[in-house]
Amino acid sequence: MKLKVTREAKIGIFATLILFGMFWGINFLKGKNIFSKNDEYYAIFSSVDGLKNTNDVLINGFKVGLVKNIEFNDIRSGQFKVTLLIGKKYQIPKRTIAKLISTNVMGGKAIKLEVSADSAYFQPGDTLPSSIETGLIDQLGHQMVPIKQKAEELMVEFTKTLKIMEQVFNEENRAQLSQGIANLNSSLKNVSNISASLDTMLNTPNGKIKNTLENVAAISQNLRNNNKNLNKIIQNFSSLSDSLAQSNLPQTVHKLDSSLIMMKDVLNKINSGQGTLGMLVNNDTLYKNLENASNKLDLLLNDIKNNPKRYVNFSVIDLSRTKYIEEKSQK
Repeated sequence: MKLKVTREAKIGIFATLILFGMFWGINFLKGKNIFSKNDEYYAIFSSVDGLKNTNDVLINGFKVGLVKNIEFNDIRSGQFKVTLLIGKKYQIPKRTIAKLISTNVMGGKAIKLEVSADSAYFQPGDTLPSSIETGLIDQLGHQMVPIKQKAEELMVEFTKTLKIMEQVFNEENRAQLSQGIANLNSSLKNVSNISASLDTMLNTPNGKIKNTLENVAAISQNLRNNNKNLNKIIQNFSSLSDSLAQSNLPQTVHKLDSSLIMMKDVLNKINSGQGTLGMLVNNDTLYKNLENASNKLDLLLNDIKNNPKRYVNFSVIDLSRTKYIEEKSQK
């Protein structure tokens, strides 16, 4: 007898197969294999930032399971209980640590089992020791905190600097700065002119500095050419110096000093009127007597010149004298 399958049964069987396929596909996409046997382990974390169900469980980068569930272990302490679904064929040594790690810079998370050799193994349902690895983003965040603080302090200082610059570069100071720049340009022009003048004096044939340097060179050459003569002069001067050193110069100077003292005493006596020369210098009576005597002598000489017969008698008989007496009596 042939068994007939009704249309409704066919639809039910087909729907069941579709649902089973969908269930298997969804679990396959999640990384679950419903045909493989797995054991459950647990780990307690203080934070599960970024960790999601179906995230990988790795041993040295190799996937051995996935995260099945995440729930609060104790809401008062903020700890989380993570259920790890690990293949039954993988035994977990006792000293293994479940570490929450970052898998990429985008914040992807996974559970890394740091396995250490041990003869004993965890049993399914055991809770593994746990730790949290500081990820690259977290490290950057920690490192950026001081940078952020420095940047904020720098912005504050920059704001203060801008205010100070605003106060410094006001209208009056800007005018003074412009004037200062103009003066600087003028000074630079003067320096340029001085440099040009120096270049002219140094490089032109009639330049003063060039001529001076040439004269100095000529003098230096003359000194070099007359080196022997200069040596002789220096030797002669040295000989003269030795002669002066050997001579009794101090005694001579002492005698000269004594003579000057004596001359000073004589001059003092003359000025005070002592002695003949002092009286002659200081008393005008002698001068007047000498002047009168000189005048009388001058009259006598003139009279002798005009009347020589009065003073000279050439006859044997003194006729002139008698005559002179007679003339004198007649007068």
